[in-house]
Amino acid sequence: MKQLHKNIKIFYLATTLTTLAASLPHAVLTVLLFAKGLSLTQIMLVQATYSLVILVSEYPSGLLADLYSKKVLFLWAKVFLSGMFLLVWLGESFQTILLAWACYGLAMALESGTLDAQLINELKHQAQNRLVAKFISNTNRLDLISALFGGVLGSWLYYRLGIKFYLVSVLLTLVAFLAIRYGYIEEVTDSSKQNLKQSLSKQVVTGFSELKHSRQLRLMIALTIAGQFFFQAHYQLWQALFLKQGFNKEQFYIYYVIFQLISLGAYSLPVKLETSAIKRWYGLSLIGLLTSSVLLVITDKMSFLLSYLVLVFIFTFFEYFSNVLFSKTVSKTHISSLTSLRSSCGRLSSLVSLLLSSLLLTYLSVKVVVLLNFILAMSASLGVIYLALKDKTAQT
Repeated sequence: MKQLHKNIKIFYLATTLTTLAASLPHAVLTVLLFAKGLSLTQIMLVQATYSLVILVSEYPSGLLADLYSKKVLFLWAKVFLSGMFLLVWLGESFQTILLAWACYGLAMALESGTLDAQLINELKHQAQNRLVAKFISNTNRLDLISALFGGVLGSWLYYRLGIKFYLVSVLLTLVAFLAIRYGYIEEVTDSSKQNLKQSLSKQVVTGFSELKHSRQLRLMIALTIAGQFFFQAHYQLWQALFLKQGFNKEQFYIYYVIFQLISLGAYSLPVKLETSAIKRWYGLSLIGLLTSSVLLVITDKMSFLLSYLVLVFIFTFFEYFSNVLFSKTVSKTHISSLTSLRSSCGRLSSLVSLLLSSLLLTYLSVKVVVLLNFILAMSASLGVIYLALKDKTAQT
């Protein structure tokens, strides 16, 4: 138990440093890529490349994580992440930026379902199931706090150092690499030794069998798929949308901070899986989504901003709920591969959203494209949660 808590602390440290490194350009990413000579359509294609690479590599990496060392895969992820930072710093062409985001996608794929899944498994194994939600909450909150600080710091550094601020990202990633390499102790249990002898094909078959017999897992995957239509439009187009609405680009870091604080609040809420609790927040979410949808089309800046923030809060909580329920339901044997599969399904959804948005932007305004993504995400998410709630009601 002592080593487990030590590993969790080291994981928190590495996650914080990595998120800080990756988030430095977030508040100015669109501005930065514009400065590199990319158009808005090219930026969408860059993000689509990122999603495509994750899509084709995440599930295979999850299978490897179930069968082999999760720590080794995590360390390789940091190597590719550092490569991405260096390519963006040195690159000047659209093709180089595409390659950089391909490295970024591979880094995220390799990291998916590794040390976080291992720690969740160990918490379950030591009868600490009640701490799973706390671990997920803490991880997400640290991510958000790091992203918040990184976005503000990155905005400040970019307007003073320019593209060289990516060297700070390389340094932070190196420290995270060393912390895991020398501080995180990965124990090889009898179960993992047995997994080493299993074939990848058998792992695929047994994993899909578990998914086939668990409607709850399938619904949480569906909720992840639906949410990506909101999050991709939000992540990739909010800066362009805010420019269109007349917001000052030099104040983007303020809105970025607000987004992170809103998400931090969503991840701080307790996730109660009782039917009555789900009914309660489902009703409140329904009211919030419908009201925000109406206010979002109003040209008044304050109404637009408030409705946008409500949407960020609700969809972040939906994702948090999905993470907790999925992690508590999935088996220890397939946690990495099925977590990666769930993430891959989300990536496929994000890729579809990005490609459609890239196409629609040639015909429609950025606001219309964002609204179409948001409406689709709202309808699908509410439908999935309704089905999950209906199942839980039938079980009681």
